Amino acid sequence: MTTQAARLSAARIREAEEEYQLGLIFFKRKQWHIATQHFSLAEKRAPRKDLQLHLYSSWHGLALVYNKDVSGLNLCRRAATRKGIQATIFQNLVLAELKFNHRKRVCDALDQGLRLEPRHEGLLALKKTIRLRRRPCLVFLKRENLLNKWLGKMTYRKIAAREGLAERL
Repeated sequence: MTTQAARLSAARIREAEEEYQLGLIFFKRKQWHIATQHFSLAEKRAPRKDLQLHLYSSWHGLALVYNKDVSGLNLCRRAATRKGIQATIFQNLVLAELKFNHRKRVCDALDQGLRLEPRHEGLLALKKTIRLRRRPCLVFLKRENLLNKWLGKMTYRKIAAREGLAERL
């Protein structure tokens, strides 16, 4: 790579990073439309070899989802399938899937992100706020089956009593 090409690439990376930072500022202010524009520019300006490209794409998708644009969900999903991804990408995917109430996909994305980075603050906070269900006692029956419900209540009470949580019931 020539020196001039290297300088151009570095300048594009800097420009993409600046757009990304602006996008984050507007996203935190809940100005989804403006954030979408900045994330889109960051995505366009970043060279294909930029390691942050998937992160920009993920934030762009999440901003689109918050703008009530379903296509943003596909951007988040695509960003999560690429190589060299970060746990923040899974955090964005979890938030996007939550917007559309895709519970199973939320759990899957949360697990994948925590496997990648077990101490990621955003994913751990999401895990606390999302009430994850235990597996049904009899997996071959539907969760709504009366026998499954009864067995679930009985086993939960035993677990709660064992852990000293009986006062809450």
